[in-house]
Amino acid sequence: MSYNYKNSEQFKKAIALAEKQKKLYSKVAEAYANMDPETEAEFQKISTMLSKLKDSIDKMPGVLVMAEILKKYAQEARENEGLTESEFEEKYSDEIKRSENLGRNGWVISQHSSPADIEYWEELLSEGEANVAEYFDGDSIVILDVIIDELTEKYKTDVAQIYFQKGLAAFEDNDYMTAAMYLFALLDYRIDKLVAFPDKRLRNKEKYSNEGFANQKAGDFKQLSEKAGLMSKKIYFLEMYPSLIQFLNRIFYDEPYPFNKNVEPPYLNRNWLMHGRMTRKIERYECIQILNALSVIEFMFME
Repeated sequence: MSYNYKNSEQFKKAIALAEKQKKLYSKVAEAYANMDPETEAEFQKISTMLSKLKDSIDKMPGVLVMAEILKKYAQEARENEGLTESEFEEKYSDEIKRSENLGRNGWVISQHSSPADIEYWEELLSEGEANVAEYFDGDSIVILDVIIDELTEKYKTDVAQIYFQKGLAAFEDNDYMTAAMYLFALLDYRIDKLVAFPDKRLRNKEKYSNEGFANQKAGDFKQLSEKAGLMSKKIYFLEMYPSLIQFLNRIFYDEPYPFNKNVEPPYLNRNWLMHGRMTRKIERYECIQILNALSVIEFMFME
């Protein structure tokens, strides 16, 4: 069936707009033709000044840098069009490895962080994982307060409210072992409720892996490809997912520290804690790690 574009609303609107522009240009030309010499000279002076101002702005270092950044971003976005999830992750495998390393060391990349912050995390991590807590809980830093406020607002009903409030009360009372117990239970409950695992009966080793999250990741990749830009896809698949999965695997799966080896892990592990096998002191930063993970999953998988 042929399409008569001349009768379309879009064509009629375009013709009407062209007529308005034609009348406007005619009025400008008429005014300029009838302008007296003195006014014309002043008009030309202003026009020259505006032209110079535009040139100076265009040549400002910040503007040039931003223009180059936007140009590169647009090119990168075009290059990524049509890539499958596996192709996308393969292309950015180095970035994924960096994020996985942070997760393996207790820190999930947060929606409250930026690329510059992640580099800062890596610097802090080189001196020990406890140091990364400075980003959330340091002097004059309110990120932990923001996270707690967001979770308090989120957990207003259901068992989530009970466990969160009890965990938070223990945390604020510096009883970090009790806080960790409640927050672990809450994290386990919320992950099961929010994530589309292929089988709820999966062992923790398989559950908290790329395979366990395959369905959820596939759905997110499709949605972000269709409705969001490259930046959102990079944040989810190069930062959040890799660090989150590694963190969950570390805290919910007891390898390489199974009970039968009698070697306690040097980090917080749900099995060791909940089965009464943990003897070392639990620190404040370890509870912050769980609160941060809770914040991230509520952001990523919000109902």
